[in-house]
Amino acid sequence: MKREAGSQERLNALWMAACLTGGLLGLRLAQLQILERAGYQQLAERNRTQIIYQTAARGAIFDRNGKTVAANQRAFSLIFIPTQRQKNSDLAFLSRQLGRELKREPAELLETLQQAVHEETALSLAENLPVQVMFRLSELKTIYPGVSLIEESRRYYPLGRFASHLLGYMGKIDAKAWRALKNRGYRGDSRIGKIGLEAAFEPQLRGRDGGQRMEVDAQGRLKRALESMPGVAGSDLHLTIDAEVQKAADEGLRASATNKGAVVAIDPRDGAVLALASAPGFDPNALMSSDPDVVSQAVARLDEFDRAVSGSYAPGSTFKVVVGAAGLNEGRFTVQDSVHCPGFLNWGRDTFLCWNHKGHNGVSWYSGLANSCDVYFYRMGLRTGGLLIEKYARMFGLGAPTGVALKGERRGNLFGPSARQRAGRQWYDGDTINLSIGQGELLVTPIQMAVVAAAIANGGTVWRPHYLDRIDYHEARPDYRQAPEKMGQVTLRDEVWDELHGAMRMVVSSGTGVAARIAGLDVAGKTGTAQNSSGSDHAWFISYAARPGEPAAVAVAVLVENGGHGASAAGPIARAVMMAAYGLQDKKAEQL
Repeated sequence: MKREAGSQERLNALWMAACLTGGLLGLRLAQLQILERAGYQQLAERNRTQIIYQTAARGAIFDRNGKTVAANQRAFSLIFIPTQRQKNSDLAFLSRQLGRELKREPAELLETLQQAVHEETALSLAENLPVQVMFRLSELKTIYPGVSLIEESRRYYPLGRFASHLLGYMGKIDAKAWRALKNRGYRGDSRIGKIGLEAAFEPQLRGRDGGQRMEVDAQGRLKRALESMPGVAGSDLHLTIDAEVQKAADEGLRASATNKGAVVAIDPRDGAVLALASAPGFDPNALMSSDPDVVSQAVARLDEFDRAVSGSYAPGSTFKVVVGAAGLNEGRFTVQDSVHCPGFLNWGRDTFLCWNHKGHNGVSWYSGLANSCDVYFYRMGLRTGGLLIEKYARMFGLGAPTGVALKGERRGNLFGPSARQRAGRQWYDGDTINLSIGQGELLVTPIQMAVVAAAIANGGTVWRPHYLDRIDYHEARPDYRQAPEKMGQVTLRDEVWDELHGAMRMVVSSGTGVAARIAGLDVAGKTGTAQNSSGSDHAWFISYAARPGEPAAVAVAVLVENGGHGASAAGPIARAVMMAAYGLQDKKAEQL
């Protein structure tokens, strides 16, 4: 009896275990079917669909007259859609096959493919594919699991090397930037602006990418579109840049002896930048090429240094206009005061040479500036004193950034007794002599000297240079318009302005700047040749031009690195830029 009772207990326990197990399975089934149904349905949907992102049209960039300087064009991209349980050997095979077509290292492609599999998302393998490559891949994609071609919008620069440092270029997002921007809709294969306006206005220029939710088969092949997600184009930038003026600046620097330097042209009436050029430049289209060889060559030659805002140079004799403004306005000398120039000045134990070793003989204000006599400015500088020269240089904006909205702007170095005192060192007459001709420790940038030229042209207003006219937003928000901003004021007596303008006009009409004469325009300027301890002298020319009886509409600063004499190297470039600003044709060039 005991044995039968024990068997019955074991049977009951077994039934209870079976019932409990069945109950648990029922509960789990209910959980899967009811509570977690939505999650598993979403997972199943994810396994059979992929979102194929399509890059939205980037905002266009226009010059002041509506000419397109950065646009978009139709392009084909190669994408990879990872499949379930994709073997590494299959990825290696695919990377070798595509490497031959795309001229890329298989190892690099393999890393990209593995990233796509790990993140379970489609990634771009190549962009801006040439038509021939696109057709070959279209024929071969049937045997490449997960590979497809899509059409999207890509950045295009219709004028090539035009204003390259100002506009900037596009490049693939790096890992650090992607981590910072992925929450804003950027993907691991996104392109972003690297320098210039493309970088500074990345949030405004970038649109919101669209795409297609596509059904894919087990091999990762696209079957049909399930849902369209329209993108939103980026906002457009309208610049103050004049394409013709910029073209003259770019071409002038490229035709120079060294192809190194900068040109900045400003409207003296409001500080609008008409041209901002730095050489050597680059073609941003080459950096967008699908051919790795083209990209590597472009990267190897790429010079991102913007000499217009980041290059610091001694101003040489262009600084004599500041010395003249200080001395004449403070009454330290008059336009009638004259000196004899034998070609040198002996001062203490030192001898300071004039650029004309034969001397200029008797020299006063007008002839001194027109012929850039160093001895005249040595003596007038000593009369004025280093402290006053430093004060007026600061009034013209030297020694401080102009405030132009570009990264990397340098302040230069305002060389004077105050700065020397702060450094705990003594100021000497020899320092004043060097400062009087723009040498010594004084450093300026081309954009600072364009501001100086503009301030002289307009009678003393120091504008913050600005290159943006407006932003046209494509979404529901008001357009942004840039207003001129006054940064300072140079206050001179009326007769001193007349004397400064008159002497600078004489520089062009009969002095060292005759290469900048333009029929029908009143042109004023100042040449400069700045000594350079590490090579040949730098060539400078600052100028402005006006129609007779009208305010000046353009002020220019030209620097040619290692160009030698400002009159011959920089003057003709300034002339071409001013002619372009007034829409004039160069008859001399047409006759050549």
